[in-house]
Amino acid sequence: MAESLINSIARLRVIEKRLLTQEFVSRLAQAPSYEDALRLARDAGFGASLQGGSPDELEGLVSAHLDETYQIVGELMPERLAFVTRIFRMRHDLTNIKLLYKLRLLGAKPDAYELAPGGVFEGEALKEAVAKGDYSMLPKLLADTLEELDVKTYKNPDARLVSGALDSAYFELGLSSPNAFVREYFSALADFTNLIAAIRGMLPEMCLPCGEYKKDTLLAVAKAAKEAPETVPAILKTPFDGSPLKAAARAGFEEFVKTGSAASLEKARDEYLLTLAAKGKSDIDSPAPIVGFMLAREREAEVVRLILTVKRSGLPMSAVEERSVKLYG
Repeated sequence: MAESLINSIARLRVIEKRLLTQEFVSRLAQAPSYEDALRLARDAGFGASLQGGSPDELEGLVSAHLDETYQIVGELMPERLAFVTRIFRMRHDLTNIKLLYKLRLLGAKPDAYELAPGGVFEGEALKEAVAKGDYSMLPKLLADTLEELDVKTYKNPDARLVSGALDSAYFELGLSSPNAFVREYFSALADFTNLIAAIRGMLPEMCLPCGEYKKDTLLAVAKAAKEAPETVPAILKTPFDGSPLKAAARAGFEEFVKTGSAASLEKARDEYLLTLAAKGKSDIDSPAPIVGFMLAREREAEVVRLILTVKRSGLPMSAVEERSVKLYG
């Protein structure tokens, strides 16, 4: 782990030159076959640390790429700021905890299920923790939430209770962070998540703790989206508020009115978060550039996996929306 953040950022400036470009992604998508696309990814250094063969070369490359990412980030981030990258990586743990908890409620064994990579906690340790109901290894907020779920699901093993409760706890964890960038990112993500849930009629149960949109506004959006979608942008419009997030949300809703699809707001969310993650790239006294680099590399893994999976399946790239192959930064 580094001691000086300024030195780490200087080193990062060199490392981030190896990030994949949107031009490369276009070439990857245009490759004539899966084999050609795989070769192109390897030649670009994607998953370069992969040693030996792999039963599934694509997943081997993705795994190697992520392992290398977390090693670099661990070396760059000063120990006093390690909590910043941990909270972002913990979203992978949350995915795994949800799966393991729901499997436990259903009485199913987790051995046949592969856990998502990239989390803070080792997979086998998570399996044991959920199986035994001993959550002491987790942050207190998550542990307390799981203990509450144990009580609620004892007589009513309803798996639908799990995701909402854990998502709320995770967002509270992010919003309580002492780091301003973490709070801003989680606040924006929670706002967009709530707005998307509102137009899908999933409020108030799925309402996450958030920053700019309060529950009364979200409920009004949910009602309008169901009864008169064309009035939603007006509900969100505040003439004296120049918030970039609200401007992005209103633009997304204007597209929603035209198309009737939540994909327009999902696109607005993705683009806003892309901008937010890249915004701190020039900082030299903030952990934001290191987090942005980690998110960019994770996004690379998602994009390369998606394109190569489509190629391997023999599907046309036209089946993939443009926003699905957009990189950070």
